Amino acid sequence: MKKIIIIIISVFGFQYAICQTLTYRTYIDSVLANNQAYRAEQLNVPMSEAQLKASRSIGNPSLSVEYGNNSDWGIQMGQSLDIGLSQPITFGVVKARKLVARNEVAMATSNLEGYLLELKTEATKGFLDALLARDLATTAQQTYEQMLQLAVGDSLRFAKGDISELDMLQTRIEARMAHQDYMASQAEYRNALVSLDQMAGNPRKGTTAVAGEMRNPGGEYNIGELTRQAMERRPDLQSARQAVTLAESQGKLTRRERLPEAELSLGVSLNSRVRNEEAPAPEFIGHTAGLSLPLPFSNANKGSIRAAQLKAQQAKLQEEATEKQVESEIMQAYNRYLLAQKNAQTYTAELIGDAETIVQGRIYAYERGETSLMEVINAQRTYNEVRKSYAEAMHECMTAWVELLKCSGTMESVDF
Repeated sequence: MKKIIIIIISVFGFQYAICQTLTYRTYIDSVLANNQAYRAEQLNVPMSEAQLKASRSIGNPSLSVEYGNNSDWGIQMGQSLDIGLSQPITFGVVKARKLVARNEVAMATSNLEGYLLELKTEATKGFLDALLARDLATTAQQTYEQMLQLAVGDSLRFAKGDISELDMLQTRIEARMAHQDYMASQAEYRNALVSLDQMAGNPRKGTTAVAGEMRNPGGEYNIGELTRQAMERRPDLQSARQAVTLAESQGKLTRRERLPEAELSLGVSLNSRVRNEEAPAPEFIGHTAGLSLPLPFSNANKGSIRAAQLKAQQAKLQEEATEKQVESEIMQAYNRYLLAQKNAQTYTAELIGDAETIVQGRIYAYERGETSLMEVINAQRTYNEVRKSYAEAMHECMTAWVELLKCSGTMESVDF
């Protein structure tokens, strides 16, 4: 019965560990669905759409009611009731306001796409950091286990008198130092996993591992094609272009708002009978219609129009600056990617295999008394440096690749 219970617990524990292992695709989907900052940023689009709907409204009409009494109770000059309805009339203001609101919706959409691109880039780099931390922790664990096994063996050999006490103490110290490195690397790995859970919107999720391998992407890219894609797809460039359109529409709205606002009015006057003996008058209904126009003396001040023109000019210059910046970022990212590829090509699986073979050979020779302990330790350190350098080179290469795709606006092609 105890064995059955142990087996069941082991199976469920294994399944739980699998469920808590995070793949890149699962992770990035969770980020896009649950990241609170991104969800908050998404609200900018429906808010701007609501402003577009509000921009379609026109001025409210006014209803006026006036009662008049011409000393009717004293000299019987009659009473009156005036009812009026007036409506302000603007010339093209509502249309210009709707155009501004539509451009603001497009601006909010472009800004959201830019935020999404930055979020995916940051999330992807965080996943690569977790892969690097995992590989470094694995290397540290293997080193610790190997040094611990060597220390245990040296304790037995010292007891038999095969080695000196100094060699036994040296392997014990090396094992303890390897254990400290292993514990530190495990802490870094756990912190990297917590960062992934936080990015995915749930820092208490408790991810235990990440799945995936860092590799040299090995793709060849054309700088001209990358620049063309960036000019067409970079959200920040689209936002800069949209800012020019928005500034121009705001300038048009400013000019429309300076036009005189007319007011059309209609009225009805109900007058009662005048019973005064000197000036009698019958009941009558009067009608009025009117149109009022303000005298636009304030339009002599052209400050608002000049400000709108300068704002449009500024947006155009910012667009040109963004284009130059995009070209520069593409070239820099491309150069970093080429350099990272060359560095990654230095470290191969064959090189790691050779370093591991040397370590195993040194340990075997040391256990037979054919080599010194320091040669074993040096070989182990060389192997660790090769493994670490290999992992860091792959991490640098994939990070440069991700940055290159981000600069060209093609982050959707990232997967590993």
